[in-house]
Amino acid sequence: MAGWARRGASNPAHRRDHTMLDEVVENGPSLAGQLVGLAARLSIRPILAVGAQLPNAPWPWGLLDHAARVVPSAPGSVRRTVRLPRCTARLVRAAGVRPADGRGRVVLYLHGGAFLTCGVNTHDRLVTTLSEYADSPALVVGYRMIPKHSVGAAIDDCYDGYQWLRSQGYAPDQIVVAGDSAGGYLALALAVRLLDEAEQPAAVVCMSPLTQIAKASRREHPNSATDAMFPAKAFDALVDLITHAARRRGADGTREEIFEPLDHIESGLCPTLIHVSGSEAMLQDATLVARRLAGVGVPVQLRVWPGQMHVFQIAPIVPEAHRSLRQIGAYIREMTDWTAVPEGVDDYVVIP
Repeated sequence: MAGWARRGASNPAHRRDHTMLDEVVENGPSLAGQLVGLAARLSIRPILAVGAQLPNAPWPWGLLDHAARVVPSAPGSVRRTVRLPRCTARLVRAAGVRPADGRGRVVLYLHGGAFLTCGVNTHDRLVTTLSEYADSPALVVGYRMIPKHSVGAAIDDCYDGYQWLRSQGYAPDQIVVAGDSAGGYLALALAVRLLDEAEQPAAVVCMSPLTQIAKASRREHPNSATDAMFPAKAFDALVDLITHAARRRGADGTREEIFEPLDHIESGLCPTLIHVSGSEAMLQDATLVARRLAGVGVPVQLRVWPGQMHVFQIAPIVPEAHRSLRQIGAYIREMTDWTAVPEGVDDYVVIP
């Protein structure tokens, strides 16, 4: 069987290679990236600052995903609803991508939104673009969210999404688990759960992943001031909401244990790709989990994008968003196809 060798990332400004960690700082930001970051700082960050002061107020968390339903789908893309045991999911494929029929590759996508907002609609364009670049259908899990449900319930729903793909005939090495922000946390949590069952997906992909909850110390991180979206207090409020939801779900009145990904990193986890902004608070999370994974022998790639906002891939007007998603798509194709060089990718060579 042939193997792969990297010739190097496209135009990296800086690169560091460790035993199992391949770290690249990309070029940028573009003018569009700077403007989107500024817009987020002037609009989203103040709203989250107010929300952090009153985390238990009856905020209409579901409104954002409901409003996103009016955004038109990409031309030629196909989507259908899938019923899981305790939630629904959406099967998405870009124009020209084969159906989810158990052949080829498939992406299990876990959306972000701090476990309490966003959904299949807010992330539809991002997932459709990823489907195009990865040449793969994607199942987006509409998992249950806090404050009504616990984070543990969300992990259960993501597990059900994975099992649905297995029931459709997909083998573990055909499935890539991907997620952004809180969805990155869920992707890592699912990978750990599957490892306990002696099952390993082809890879995990995380965009700006949240990898610390109760033990986070983001106030001391320099990026707490440069993050375009999140004031430091927003993370404190999120911890309170997660803890309260865990208390409500625990059996016999005891609190559900809050899963901390960094405490469960072990050898045997699948190869992982992480993309993160160099200016966001989640850079600390991404760097820590990348180094922990590499430390136990898991192949991991870390791509840092300077000056971008959190999960900048969701902003289609930003050139780096498409560059990032193209890289992720190529990685997904690489990790699920060992017979041919991914179409449109010129920085891989086959070694006999």
